[in-house]
Amino acid sequence: MRKRSLLAAAVAAACFAGGAHATNWFQLQGTEPNGTASPYHLFGFIQPTYQDSGGTAVSGLQGAAAPFNGAVPKFNEVAPQDTSMSSFNMLRARIGVRGTVLPISNKIDYFIMAEFGNNNFTYGNGSYTPRLTDASVTFNEIPGMRVRVGLFKTPGPEEDLQGIPDFNYINFTNVSAQLIQNQFIGTNLAVAETGVSGAYAVQAAPTDAGRDQGIQLFDWFNNGPWQFAYAAMIGNGAPLYANAQSNSASYYGRIQESYIFHHSKGPHQAGITAWVWDHLGHQDLDVSTAGTTTGGFTRQSYTFKRYGLGAQYRSGFMTPGAVRVTGELMRGTGWILAPAAFAAPYGTTGGCVVGSPLCNETLYPGANNAAVGGYVETGVFVTKHLDLEARYDQYNRMTNNPGLERIFKTTTLGVQYYISPMARVTLNYAINRIDVPHLSDVTGGAVGQANASAIASAKDDTIALQTTLIF
Repeated sequence: MRKRSLLAAAVAAACFAGGAHATNWFQLQGTEPNGTASPYHLFGFIQPTYQDSGGTAVSGLQGAAAPFNGAVPKFNEVAPQDTSMSSFNMLRARIGVRGTVLPISNKIDYFIMAEFGNNNFTYGNGSYTPRLTDASVTFNEIPGMRVRVGLFKTPGPEEDLQGIPDFNYINFTNVSAQLIQNQFIGTNLAVAETGVSGAYAVQAAPTDAGRDQGIQLFDWFNNGPWQFAYAAMIGNGAPLYANAQSNSASYYGRIQESYIFHHSKGPHQAGITAWVWDHLGHQDLDVSTAGTTTGGFTRQSYTFKRYGLGAQYRSGFMTPGAVRVTGELMRGTGWILAPAAFAAPYGTTGGCVVGSPLCNETLYPGANNAAVGGYVETGVFVTKHLDLEARYDQYNRMTNNPGLERIFKTTTLGVQYYISPMARVTLNYAINRIDVPHLSDVTGGAVGQANASAIASAKDDTIALQTTLIF
């Protein structure tokens, strides 16, 4: 019975990034439980999801943007296809195998997992491709310094590092979705945008889902109820489906300190944890010197930074009165990506064409560009099975440029019904808002300001229903 419970905890922790649980994820995701070594454990989870994003169309656009009046903006459609305001979707479907390489050694662990769901990791540029999310080996030979090599989650913010099976919400916060989960830009696709210095219309690939290929040193140290954990990683700066995007490596690091209650363990560990993390990355971009998509490309190299801190309190799990409270603050400079306003051509004139600022992702790669965001969230079990929760998140994009700054605010109200620790139903209602804080600084005069306001005010609320089954 003890082996089964430990395995369930490991499985629940070993999947996608997200959520808010102060736990030693380096241990749960990178190693096997002591005393339960086995050559392999099959595991996985599925998350069938229904989402309604409102579908409100934009009105009041002027000038060159007028043909888009009556069009539904991309943020009011269901990702990743962005073609419908409401949809049923197998958001995630993952299967994996993990274990210890017996009889070769009981100090070498491995972890392999693949994603078959339909999401921003498997879908991009109009095509769906199942992908390998993780493939790593951990060597537990050196006291105080375990070594993990391969493809795996990078040490970073809690929302990105944790396992999706334990993620309390259906959608990521704005700051994680736009700033933290990196998107890779295809070569020979960057075009200088007219009238905006240092901004490029680009075609973004699927996200990295918080993963990289490289080598990580990590371990944890216990002293009574206290636990200190660290991880430091050097990576390519690209997931398995993309080659290294720069000749320079990417560097990641995180340290955390926990005070653990009642000797609790696993992905729902009770206690207080605080952490800080840092990411120094490099990306190359092929820029068209002529402002076109044919010929004359110059490769430019950029450096970007992401860093943050956070803390969490958790008193228990699936116990009446159990409470959790979590907060994170994240900041970034360089390589700031603004999603496209529209996903497909609309109207009888104009429409989405290469180079259109309304139809292309806009990249601001310079190190002077900045963004900041964060969230606070709380949840309480009112019964053993019923968890009520609320989260507020905010993302201030391009804070260095008043005319380009946008503020994304979301308040999410949720309820989760746990049939068991391995099965639950989640309902979320998200109240969304986009602000243009410096409207008078938006370029294009009265027309540009009216268009910026019209697009921002079209943002709808979102309702989502999801079932999670872990096996």
